[in-house]
Amino acid sequence: KVKVDTWDRRNMRVEFNPNKLIHEEMLWLKQNIIDYMEDDGFTRLDLAFDFEDDLSDYYAMTDKSVKKTIFYGRNGKPETKYFGVRDSDRFIRIYNKKQERKDNADIEVISEHLWRVEIELKRDMVDYWNDCFNDLHILKPAWTTLEKINEQAMVYTLLHEESMWGKLSKNTKYKFKNLIKEISPVDLTDLMKSTLKANEKQLQKQIDFWQREFRFWK
Repeated sequence: KVKVDTWDRRNMRVEFNPNKLIHEEMLWLKQNIIDYMEDDGFTRLDLAFDFEDDLSDYYAMTDKSVKKTIFYGRNGKPETKYFGVRDSDRFIRIYNKKQERKDNADIEVISEHLWRVEIELKRDMVDYWNDCFNDLHILKPAWTTLEKINEQAMVYTLLHEESMWGKLSKNTKYKFKNLIKEISPVDLTDLMKSTLKANEKQLQKQIDFWQREFRFWK
């Protein structure tokens, strides 16, 4: 899809999904359209990580203060989590991909569980794609391991009643976010970071292909 807008600014937008283009189509798009743009750049970039695990059993939070929205399924478990708003420079979605495929395309996924973490980057944030979710944590806090009963009760409440975070002072939020991270034996974002790092060079080559003058990456 190609759109043209006003004069004296970046006035053309090309929308495409590289995963849905064959080799020849990518070359045609680059050689016949993108290479003729004088001031080109990405306005949106998405990262996606799939997990064959039930992420409704995990607790997701960010170190930063961003809007968090949760939608629950028929079983009462979280089915979709949003961090940020759709028009923000960074919008994070954590959702039940298996259920989404069944609802929208009537496709039955073979895996018992399939969840996806998507990070949608816009505007200036696209330049920080390889360092864009350091504040995100997907945890399994073992709240029963806490020695103090009052801390157990507080952490349990915060894990199950999101609205309670809004009643805490900044320092208290900081304290309990750190505590929740400390008592979690796993943080799935560590796996996301290592996976992104392992594929960073190849992903950068793909980005460079669209913005620089060379034929194709290997």
